[in-house]
Amino acid sequence: MFAGLLKKDFLLIKNYFLWWLLLMAGLYIVVAAFGAYHDRFYIVMAPIFFVYFFHAALLPIVVLLLLRAEEKGHYWLHSTAGGGKLLLSKLLVGSFVFIISLVLIDVLALFSLNVVIPMDYTETPGSEMPYMEGWLLNMGITGGALYFTIWGLFLWSIYHSLNAYPMLRKVRWLIVIAVYILIQTLTSKLMELSFVQKWFASWTVNIGEVGETIFGMGGMQMSVINNDLQVWPVLLTIIFHIMLFLAAAWLLNRKVEV
Repeated sequence: MFAGLLKKDFLLIKNYFLWWLLLMAGLYIVVAAFGAYHDRFYIVMAPIFFVYFFHAALLPIVVLLLLRAEEKGHYWLHSTAGGGKLLLSKLLVGSFVFIISLVLIDVLALFSLNVVIPMDYTETPGSEMPYMEGWLLNMGITGGALYFTIWGLFLWSIYHSLNAYPMLRKVRWLIVIAVYILIQTLTSKLMELSFVQKWFASWTVNIGEVGETIFGMGGMQMSVINNDLQVWPVLLTIIFHIMLFLAAAWLLNRKVEV
């Protein structure tokens, strides 16, 4: 059954996926050709940076499209699969689209950097390929994409679960916003407690030299400001978002009206 869910969700998003890949490749070819013709090939780095950071929104957009398709078809009301499987299917299909797209832009970025680094337009440590920095960038974008996606699933489930209460239907968006703000506020206040800060600082991993420049292009540069990565906040963030996903699945298991 789960394989069937994956296939169904991929077929729902397949055309969007193919058009997106063609759009990325086409945009790169056009800009690269224009830059090469005018002996300014380095201009391709600007759209590459833009598309890189757009990937933080790509995963939630894909999952949103799948959710909208489910809403229009009312498939979940007649499905025998659990809420966890239904949401996990969309998350996995969206992650597949996200990873393939990110790999493509990685390949285009590596090719472009091999051209522009010798031109001294893009600054990298020792004029070498910034492989480690690229990994860090990919991890940061992936983390951001998952953050927005999991929160989107959770808030979407709350929004539709309120259909069961006719008096609240007109203010559902206000309730959803209030829930998000409340959780974020409580979390922020908790993080500010001194004993929590000391606990977080008890486990760190060194990821580089303080002030090390990762990469730069003209006025756009990224640097490692702090060389110590706190592990506890990362682990707690992962656990917290797993809990949000399970909460969304629980709400869906109640057969919310989509």
